[in-house]
Amino acid sequence: MHARTASPVGSSASAHIDRNFHDFAHGVTGLMLQPVGWMPAVAAVFGILLIIGIVLVDRQRRTHRDRARLRKIYGLGEEILSAPSAELILKYLAETLPEVLRVSRVLIYLHNRSTKTLEAVAAEGEPPVSLPLVLPPNESPAGAVACFQFRRALAVPDSGQSPLQTRNTVEGRPRSVLFVPLLAQGDALGVLSLECQRSRTFSDDDRELAQHLAKQAAAAIRLLEQRTVQERLFRTEKMAAVGRLISGVVNELRAPLSSAASLASRAAEQARSAAEERELGAIAAESRKAMEIVDRLVSYAEAEQSEARPVAIGALLRNLIEFREADWKASGIRVLDYTTREPLHVLGSQGQLEQVLLNLLVHAEQSLSESGQKLITVRTSVLGKRLLIEITFTGPPVSNKPGDAASVLGVARSVIAGHGGEVRLIEKNNSDPRFEIELPITGGQRGAAAAAPPAAAGKPASAVPLTALVIEPDEATLNHLVGQLSARGARAVPVENADKGLELTQRMRFDLAFCSVHAPGLNWVELSERMQPRVGAFVLISDRYDPELAADFETGNRFVVARPVREAELERIWNVVKPSAVPLVKERVG
Repeated sequence: MHARTASPVGSSASAHIDRNFHDFAHGVTGLMLQPVGWMPAVAAVFGILLIIGIVLVDRQRRTHRDRARLRKIYGLGEEILSAPSAELILKYLAETLPEVLRVSRVLIYLHNRSTKTLEAVAAEGEPPVSLPLVLPPNESPAGAVACFQFRRALAVPDSGQSPLQTRNTVEGRPRSVLFVPLLAQGDALGVLSLECQRSRTFSDDDRELAQHLAKQAAAAIRLLEQRTVQERLFRTEKMAAVGRLISGVVNELRAPLSSAASLASRAAEQARSAAEERELGAIAAESRKAMEIVDRLVSYAEAEQSEARPVAIGALLRNLIEFREADWKASGIRVLDYTTREPLHVLGSQGQLEQVLLNLLVHAEQSLSESGQKLITVRTSVLGKRLLIEITFTGPPVSNKPGDAASVLGVARSVIAGHGGEVRLIEKNNSDPRFEIELPITGGQRGAAAAAPPAAAGKPASAVPLTALVIEPDEATLNHLVGQLSARGARAVPVENADKGLELTQRMRFDLAFCSVHAPGLNWVELSERMQPRVGAFVLISDRYDPELAADFETGNRFVVARPVREAELERIWNVVKPSAVPLVKERVG
């Protein structure tokens, strides 16, 4: 009975166990038949590694590209700083920046103080471009002009929607332009223009890079200007040394040449035959000609730091034509001499004027080597109280070779400006190029009265006008001061910077030198120290009168005045400078 009663219990337990085992076996079988779960994880890991690899490769590629770009920028900076001319600076920028900044064209505008324009540095085969800084009231300025005046970078994303003028290229109007000022030591030298034919927005990195290159270009241009001044000073010192050497030699040559001419003349008077008289007369003439050549060589080579004297321009031009006539005939060059025989005089240095005119004639002669018709025309005329000298030649335009034009006109402009005149190069279509030199006639007189020195003309020594050098960047102050000086009968020589003013004082003596505290170039402290031996008085022009500055600076022949210069202050300076200038004038005419 016991076994019978236990059997149902055992059966149910067995059935329960069998059912559980079946469920377990079914679960295991189902587990074994499911797909493996680690495959998606592995795929995800491989995907992440692939993305990381792509990112690293792209980063390495960008790093390599940035390094190559930096190498190009560093190399470009070295080329800019070592460039011997502005044309080469433009060439280096135009070769590199289209790839670095993705621009289509690069331009450099340089400030011309004399013409008050921005002149584009002409690339090979391109016509010159000039942008005026002063425009009519209703005309919108060019983008380069606006950038130069505000001295800040200016970006034009779309030129079609900009009021600024950007049609300054040969190819046409660019879609977007970035203008960057060329700043060196706080002085604006010009503008760097980066043009693009498609519309784009220049990023901050692009602007910073353009400003960095613009600063390097400005520093290089300033170095070129300083190098030019140094070369001129070196040439002046060299000419001074040559002049001293020749002066010593000529003293030895002049006496025997004079004796030969005198002996030949006396012997010709006692000649027994006409043939002997002709031969002795030829010896005397050649001896006198040799003396004239020696005197001309001394006048040309000396340092010319002596006092200004009246120079007969007509006779000077005829002597130069006669001096070069033999070589011109050998080269097949014809000369038309239309110089006036009326004695017209210019107050200045004969050696410097002779050097400038001879350089222009020699350049005209060299230009004729490429011309079929070889003709030089020299003409003088009087316009009011000024003498105009024209040297016309049939050679090719000088602007075809900017380097030659700069070298010819560079020294000529500084010398002629020191004599109160101007020199210009005129090139027009269907006409021969010509040089024009404009100089003031001495005392505004023509004829024999102008030919005589001041004392010989019956004028007192104190009537000789003073010569004043004016270094003032502010146009209103400059015009006001020049007008005051002209009203007192003084000759005013305005220059645009202190470096050029210092160079002029090395060439000729000034009775007065006015310098603004804002004059670009050499600072006024060092300028006053270096000018002191070469000027009668140095006048510093400040924004307002500073008693402390006046107490420290005003010693002896140094003065401090406030702009605009008052007549009373000018009278005070005049009373000190005028008496000290009289002995120099007396020595000049005595």
